[in-house]
Amino acid sequence: MKSLRPVLLISLIIAVLGMGVTVFLLIWGPDRIEFEGRSPAELLESGDIAPLIVIPLALIISGFAMRPFFRLIFPREIKNALTAQARVMKVWDTGVSINDNPQVGLLLHVTPSTSAAFDVEAKTVVSRLSAARVQPGITAEIKYDPQDPRHVQIVTLNVEEIGSGGAADRLEELRSLRDRQLITEDEYNKKREEIIKAL
Repeated sequence: MKSLRPVLLISLIIAVLGMGVTVFLLIWGPDRIEFEGRSPAELLESGDIAPLIVIPLALIISGFAMRPFFRLIFPREIKNALTAQARVMKVWDTGVSINDNPQVGLLLHVTPSTSAAFDVEAKTVVSRLSAARVQPGITAEIKYDPQDPRHVQIVTLNVEEIGSGGAADRLEELRSLRDRQLITEDEYNKKREEIIKAL
């Protein structure tokens, strides 16, 4: 997911620069809008001023539409966050994917070292190669807000805990992912080679 951040920032810069150039050309370019001697009512009636209204409006609407995506890529930092260990109690698919990697919902049983245990729901994006290993019973390291324990961020999911019994289990799991078309043939072969090399 971190690899998406530079791409998203570059895309935003290009979009803002493109709109800025468009507005500049509309006001100062060779085919600029003539404001002199024309009232606002005349400008509105002629439609010449419409692009100057539509462009910022489109930018605002796009910004609001992209808010959930931004929050996923750039999660808010938790002030005075505490770290704790948690156990995954339940897993579900949220229906959201980023770069073909699924976002999953998790019910976590958090056991802080300095306070009482609590249950909380969280969402995180996982590699589709590891998706089958995100199961109830694995552990996770999380950050949480001591003032509002419902506000958590997953630091790491210990997916190696499931299916770490042996190479045969991992190869079988990998074959299952390929057969269900959750990974491509190339991804299957690459991961298979890694497992075999580790023997």
